Amino acid sequence: MSEDATILTTVEDGIARVVLHQPKRRNAMRYQMWVELGETMDRLAADPAVRVIVVAGAGAQAFCAGADISEFDEWRSSPEKARVYDAATHVSCEALKNIPKPTIGEIRGSCIGGGMELALLCDIRLCSDDARFGVTPAKLGLGYNLDDTCLLVERLGAPATREILFTGRIFSPDEALRLGIVNRVATDAGLTDMVNQYASDIAANAPLTLKASKAIIAEAAKVPDERNQVLCNQLVDDCYASADFIEGRRAFAEKRKPQFTGA
Repeated sequence: MSEDATILTTVEDGIARVVLHQPKRRNAMRYQMWVELGETMDRLAADPAVRVIVVAGAGAQAFCAGADISEFDEWRSSPEKARVYDAATHVSCEALKNIPKPTIGEIRGSCIGGGMELALLCDIRLCSDDARFGVTPAKLGLGYNLDDTCLLVERLGAPATREILFTGRIFSPDEALRLGIVNRVATDAGLTDMVNQYASDIAANAPLTLKASKAIIAEAAKVPDERNQVLCNQLVDDCYASADFIEGRRAFAEKRKPQFTGA
């Protein structure tokens, strides 16, 4: 593996920052990076000091260029190796999507194909005004598989998914905002401050409420017959029974900021 192809992680003030680091190849994901990303998400999920995760690409050229095709001669050389590679990407993507803590995608530059899919796995997406987005199988004659299409429909809805896949266009930040690909757009100089403010605001909130909200939003997106009402009720009950609920009420009465512990 290239020496600079890795996943970098720092944690400060409840905010974990995860950087997809292969800047020489627009942060394209190599096999070992997929493995590291999944392991990183598992580690951050278990760390009580982490309340929110920011995912970003190294440098300003790209968030992520998707999979690094330069290693496909190795990992697509046989069906067995392809299955190993695909399993690693699946585990990694599921870990990012389902981590029980809020995630923020910090997007600069190119965010195309698999890179846009990776960004859509984040709960909130914030981008700079030079970002570009697209999923372009129609330009290559490729079929777009069901799992990847489901992610687009789940995150963006069917009308936006049709526009993205039928046209194969590259979308500007303003268009991405309209389609729901991103939540907010900032200047390149202002993006870091916007991301830090979002992350700080989230990190200051009650961890059990954040956990409950993320899980219940996921359940609400399902068809009614598939929703886990028992799980949702338990998550709400856990909040009511928490020391943080007592702290929140006291802080409100005393007109001060609450100091939540996640207990």
